[in-house]
Amino acid sequence: MLISNSRGCTLRIVVGITTLITLLACTAAAGAASATWDVGNESNILEQKGLNHAPVAAEYVPGEILVKFKPYVGEGAVNALISEQGSSVESTLLSGTKIIQIPAGKTVDEMVSIHESLAEVEYAEPNFIVHALMVPDDPYYSYQWHLHGFDQGGINMEPAWEISTGSSAVVAVIDTGVAYEDYDIYCQASDLAGTTFVQGYDYVNSDSHPNDDHRHGTHVAGTIAQTTNNLEGVAGVAFDCSIMPVKVLNATGYGTTAMIANAIYYATDNGADIISMSLGAPASSTMEDAVMYAYNHGVTVIAAAGNEYLKGNAPCYPAAYDDYVIAVGATRYDKTRSYYSNTGSYLDLVAPGGDTTVDQNSDGYDDGVLQQTFSGDPCTFDYWFLQGTSMATPHVSGVAALLIADGVTGPDNIRNALESTAHDLGDPGWDEEYGWGLVDAEAALEGASACGDVNCDGAVNMGDVILLLNHVSDPSEYVLGCCGD
Repeated sequence: MLISNSRGCTLRIVVGITTLITLLACTAAAGAASATWDVGNESNILEQKGLNHAPVAAEYVPGEILVKFKPYVGEGAVNALISEQGSSVESTLLSGTKIIQIPAGKTVDEMVSIHESLAEVEYAEPNFIVHALMVPDDPYYSYQWHLHGFDQGGINMEPAWEISTGSSAVVAVIDTGVAYEDYDIYCQASDLAGTTFVQGYDYVNSDSHPNDDHRHGTHVAGTIAQTTNNLEGVAGVAFDCSIMPVKVLNATGYGTTAMIANAIYYATDNGADIISMSLGAPASSTMEDAVMYAYNHGVTVIAAAGNEYLKGNAPCYPAAYDDYVIAVGATRYDKTRSYYSNTGSYLDLVAPGGDTTVDQNSDGYDDGVLQQTFSGDPCTFDYWFLQGTSMATPHVSGVAALLIADGVTGPDNIRNALESTAHDLGDPGWDEEYGWGLVDAEAALEGASACGDVNCDGAVNMGDVILLLNHVSDPSEYVLGCCGD
């Protein structure tokens, strides 16, 4: 199947191999057993490509550690303590955590232990290396089963679009960057030409052009906000929202906890309503501080639960920071858990992540999640079916954007709207395999209106709070509306 894009290039609907780029930390506890690539069925269209293998243990940046000093320790004392250890400060994160260069001849583990023993230190840890959670594959809206109704394994988007399309919501995509602009060697994806972008940042190259040189982030952003109703390509969940691209993973899908933490602070401080992270890392106090900061500042954080079910099913972070983050697992067309998708006590919801080893809907293509991205040349775009909790996560982020545009505010209210209306799967109620169930875009929007818009003005806002407070003092005089009935 062929179409032409605005640049006069031919776009092919491509079905490629299935490759799960794993997060070493989600494979096993830091420093433990080996991680392997999960390579699925090879299609008849593309030859299977050689792929690098994931590291055998938790990796970190050599020669440096992350140290957070207790609040009462002044800058002079901090510098003196660091000097005493023969170390030096490379830079300071937005949280105040120091990236410290350790002396020659000392190992990272040694210096972490030394700093942890100091009374003035809150925590010390390696600057872990992070990977994108990803799987490649490949065509148009009729092939986007994941946006269709429950009978097709989707999240019920068509009736939801009658209520909200995401206008005014800002979603930060913390990932490999996004193909959002024509700049230097990079091109804007043709099916993102009508999508709204706000200023982001590139923490890999330390500049203000977070372009994608990997393709993972472009696919993720497309699920959230692919340009829709433009007679081209495919649709996005919240196509009228704004995307804030924040690049933390390089061309090979690697980044660090320091980059991700800075990205979370950046997004929070620069107007993001939602942070979407299709990535994972080892447990990290630096990252936990960052997601707590976002949560405490009213930002809803949504992250992939991990693709490591067959490799130990260890918790994947930041998704497993359940107090602050909505963790998303993956389902297939038949609404069962995708074989790779992590389970556990931290799982909150599931969404379509696909399974490219099967064609359950008999449409002639493997059952991945379909969006536009590139392979290799960042100016040559095709439509790819990919699988993974990376692909599931932006479905939930997109529905959260619809809720925010519809007037729901605050991470707790967003979480409640998503979880209380999810399509229950597995054991009744919450369970470790499906969380609260498969996200339902229409039900979330209708439920939020019924539960929050008590004055029936079409939005959940301070007017509803005032009415609720008055209702408590005088129920007969101040009557709550039931807009969802």
